[in-house]
Amino acid sequence: MSSFTDPGNRGITGPVLTVVAAGTALVLLSSCGDGGKGTRDEGVASIATPSTTVGRTADPDAGHVRIRLDDNQQDINRLWDAWTACLHQQGVPADSKPGANSPALKACELKYPLQPVELDPARNPRYGDGVRAMVKCMNGHGIKSVVSEGNWGLVSGDSMNLPDFDRYRVECQVKSFGGNG
Repeated sequence: MSSFTDPGNRGITGPVLTVVAAGTALVLLSSCGDGGKGTRDEGVASIATPSTTVGRTADPDAGHVRIRLDDNQQDINRLWDAWTACLHQQGVPADSKPGANSPALKACELKYPLQPVELDPARNPRYGDGVRAMVKCMNGHGIKSVVSEGNWGLVSGDSMNLPDFDRYRVECQVKSFGGNG
């Protein structure tokens, strides 16, 4: 895992706009349907409406690499390695941090691995339930875990060295935050 921080401000505006846009599209598509009875031309012309966001997107996370709930540590490390490799290609020396306004940071922005949406308390209204379920699941596998400051944590970092730690972490994460917990 890297000590770098997210280079952009990802507030709630993007997700809200995405939901609104998706809802609008669904309403428009359903109002144009024929109820599944086949196609019928009634002589009504339609035109494509140009996008008001040419060159921009309502979702500030669009195009970013995103870690998935079921990614194991090896998968996550590959994503971080790709981001740091991009930084190196942009001239950032190994083991150094790019400045906040670094052109390298901007050039590699889309390769910065974002956490799963389900693990973002601001975007997941059931995050607290997921944290409690995660602790219960990890403890059930003998990995001592606690709720700490609204998040889950290990009682001892030594638990990460247990043979099946990563498998149980992924299993519990999917179960607890994936909507099936």
